[in-house]
Amino acid sequence: MSDHGESEPEPFDAAELRKALGEGDPAKVRALLAAGADIRYTRPKGSAALINAVHGRDVARDPRLLDLLTLLVEYGVDLNAVSEYEESGLRVLSRVGRFDAVRLLLRAGADVNQLAWTPLIAAVALGTAADVRAELDRDADLEEQDWWSRTAWLVAMLAGDLDKAKLLRERGADTSARGRCGQPPAFYAIHGRAPATVLRWLMRVGVDVLQVDDYGTTPLGEAAAADDPDAVATLLAAGAEIDEGEKLFGTALARASSPAMIRRLLDAGADPVSLSCYHQRILIGLPETRGKALAEVSPDEFWRAPTRYFGGRNPDLLREPFWEAMIRDGVCAYSARKRFVDGGQLGEPVWCADRYGQSLTLLPDGRAVQIAGEHEDSYDPDFCIYNDVFVHEPGGGVAIYGYPEDVFPPTDFHTATLVGDAIYVIGSLGYHAARRPGETPVYRLDVHTMRMDRVEVGGDPPGWIFRHRAVVTGPHTIRVWGGEVITGPGAPVANTGTFVLDLTHRIWYREVTPDEPGA
Repeated sequence: MSDHGESEPEPFDAAELRKALGEGDPAKVRALLAAGADIRYTRPKGSAALINAVHGRDVARDPRLLDLLTLLVEYGVDLNAVSEYEESGLRVLSRVGRFDAVRLLLRAGADVNQLAWTPLIAAVALGTAADVRAELDRDADLEEQDWWSRTAWLVAMLAGDLDKAKLLRERGADTSARGRCGQPPAFYAIHGRAPATVLRWLMRVGVDVLQVDDYGTTPLGEAAAADDPDAVATLLAAGAEIDEGEKLFGTALARASSPAMIRRLLDAGADPVSLSCYHQRILIGLPETRGKALAEVSPDEFWRAPTRYFGGRNPDLLREPFWEAMIRDGVCAYSARKRFVDGGQLGEPVWCADRYGQSLTLLPDGRAVQIAGEHEDSYDPDFCIYNDVFVHEPGGGVAIYGYPEDVFPPTDFHTATLVGDAIYVIGSLGYHAARRPGETPVYRLDVHTMRMDRVEVGGDPPGWIFRHRAVVTGPHTIRVWGGEVITGPGAPVANTGTFVLDLTHRIWYREVTPDEPGA
């Protein structure tokens, strides 16, 4: 089989072996090898068994890794295979800081030259503090870099070894050194053995732990993606801006992937606007179904309600198997259109629960309430702004409530704030024809009856506002700030004011900050 270009379909055992290697299960891999699977296979682009064994999961935290590598060595795996992307088992393990696994492979005969380590870097990664001191006494070059453009100092951050880090700093190592893609020291600490401990030490010795890399990625985003609450807390204490955006990945909240981390960031004040449909599903506890629910929907059930319709009552419990399946699967409208329409004409948007600008409110009784939102942009055939409410029960059930359009119009990019027994829905972008500059729509959703009512509010409102923030500031007050405002036929403008909604007197007033005129 060629390393590049076309290849014949691989045998079943090879495909199964690759899958088991990616899962990191030594028992499964051993069983396949004992049954005759070929450990010396090579895939197109040079992918080989050892490379597959260090991809596909969180290798940096995998407790089974050494057992798996020992097994592969026993069966004669190619220790030095290099892919078309210049990756090897050694290089990947070195990048993620699994220096224990690097040591194992080197002892088995892997080529150390792949790492481009200097004796000093090798001492930091694999040796003792005494070994590092000995290299420093030989006047080792502190700033030489390895394959991953890391100096000994950065490797010490990744190793999480403060004794070695202190030695390097005392001997004059550049503590502002950056690795590949401009990653500063804090990034290596975050992905190392002792993130919070090393970050706190860096702060004490005056190293800036808030520097971003060449792509604008923040340390807080890295810590959130690494699902490390202690590192997140340390960075927030150091002054990290919780909503600082990144060029590639967005805010720290956008990079979180566990319910605990999402909640931690929200509790710290992260803007819920970064809470995507994917993140909402994580918080609600919706499993990855990969289209299984949709596969159980019959054509008749789809065609009974292929597109949005408004409720006839306030509220109107809408029992549509197709809609419920779309909520459980979270797939886009195009997937359903492809499955059921099959090239036929459907002149209206296919109903979809994968939305932007949809709010999520977690209730004290364990229920989760999602309100309205839109699917796709206005140029897409499945673009639609919704006015429904999903109520997710703790046991996994879901109810869909619809409303007459004149009771609750299509709403998106609003806020949903829980006050007592009601969720107050404030603002919206909405359809162009429905926008009323100068007004601020406010609705009240009763969390027991699911009745939705418009709240008539006087005073000085923020205007036709959307993508804003809203928080409870008292038993009967909600503060609103940020976002954008539609003021007329032109483009939206930034909202620069802070407004308070007094629910008792149903009046808006502008909150005057100390630096504003008249304060």
